[in-house]
Amino acid sequence: MEPRETEIGARTLLVGLFGHPVRHSLSPRMHNTAFRLQGLDLVYLAFDVLPGDLARALDALRALGMRGANLTVPHKEAVLPLLDRVDALAARVGAVNTVVNEQGVLAGYNTDVAGFSEALRVVLPQGARDRRCLVIGAGGAARAVLAALVAEDAAEVSVYNRHPERAAALCAVAGEWGATHCRPVAREAVNTIAREADLIVNATPVGLDGPVKDLPIPVDTLHSGHVVVDLVYGQGTTSLVEAANTRGAVAIDGKAMLVMQAALAYQLWTGVQPPIDAMRASAERGER
Repeated sequence: MEPRETEIGARTLLVGLFGHPVRHSLSPRMHNTAFRLQGLDLVYLAFDVLPGDLARALDALRALGMRGANLTVPHKEAVLPLLDRVDALAARVGAVNTVVNEQGVLAGYNTDVAGFSEALRVVLPQGARDRRCLVIGAGGAARAVLAALVAEDAAEVSVYNRHPERAAALCAVAGEWGATHCRPVAREAVNTIAREADLIVNATPVGLDGPVKDLPIPVDTLHSGHVVVDLVYGQGTTSLVEAANTRGAVAIDGKAMLVMQAALAYQLWTGVQPPIDAMRASAERGER
């Protein structure tokens, strides 16, 4: 598919990414590539929005007539009470990553759940059914991962967070989502749980700004029986993925999930089936 000639004009609509930090994001390139290919009169920009400024950013979204926005760390949970309407899945998960401006009414959706499930099949074609899983983190991304694993009937999901009360609260909520057993993991037990797990997911921003130094599982817990998904991504392979591959594990970074959740968000904003292959190629090039 050849790019169509588009020119920014007075009718061009704006879509944004609200997060902190956002300078690493591949989303603007990925979405703008798709907009150009399909000749859509939209532009996607990234906005570094501090936590205290989220409400004002949403007011600006509405006031400027923006078509919508993606939300990333640290806004996925905090945004819920600021929206006019929240999709049932996003409300159940307790996290929103996509906002659609429906003529002044801001509606929140979660495309991370389906995005993670699709990305997981890149390395685990049969999905998470009957698998023992360890999720590191308890924020908005971890909530989406846990919802996907429960929906796929994982055997059990252990959740580790540096704040144990957050892991316990998430597991308590997830107990209402399905039959999968979910349990919080104490710091002293996480290494043992990691060694025994079939699937390990890093759903924290650790590694976003550089090498993984403080990951709660040491590299020597990784082995050839593991499937590892690091939701962090960068220009190259993340340190966690590199370490996992070195030790014989199958591992991917967050680009696959990024592409799949982005494709679903794109469809919500435009009503058009996105050019997923082009979006994936753009993300894989890793250009800012």
